Amino acid sequence: MKCVNLAAVAILGMAVAGPALARYEESYFDYARVLSVDQVVTQMGNGGNVASEECWQEPVEQRRPGMVYHRDLPPVVEETPSGGRVVTTRSEDVERYPTTTRYEERCREHVEYRQPQTVAFDVVYRYRGQDYHDRIGHDPGSNVRVHVDNGYVEIAE
Repeated sequence: MKCVNLAAVAILGMAVAGPALARYEESYFDYARVLSVDQVVTQMGNGGNVASEECWQEPVEQRRPGMVYHRDLPPVVEETPSGGRVVTTRSEDVERYPTTTRYEERCREHVEYRQPQTVAFDVVYRYRGQDYHDRIGHDPGSNVRVHVDNGYVEIAE
């Protein structure tokens, strides 16, 4: 009789404890109603504008005062109406300017206009009368799929 009582207690214990343990080991998927969705956007200083400066070296030629060179040109021989010749000598003064090249830094500023970007969505949803909050990478719409594991609820992506 003692064996029968122990077996009965063991069976009765499993019958009572089995559903209780199974309740805490549940893992399933379901749907919850979305209450609100807020965009999380990038925070940019100066309204999102990004200023940068571009610089380069630009060559600049500089002329220095030079020297004056006197140069004789070849003579010009002209015929006269009486049959003679007239020889004219010519010369010119040429001023030469030596040049030097130096480099100056030139800069210009660029302003790039950037729009804030959405990086995530804060979602408040209700599941079985309780409100939950989560952050996800896309807009879920009016319903969201949830994963319930041992009573813990989270969005299933």
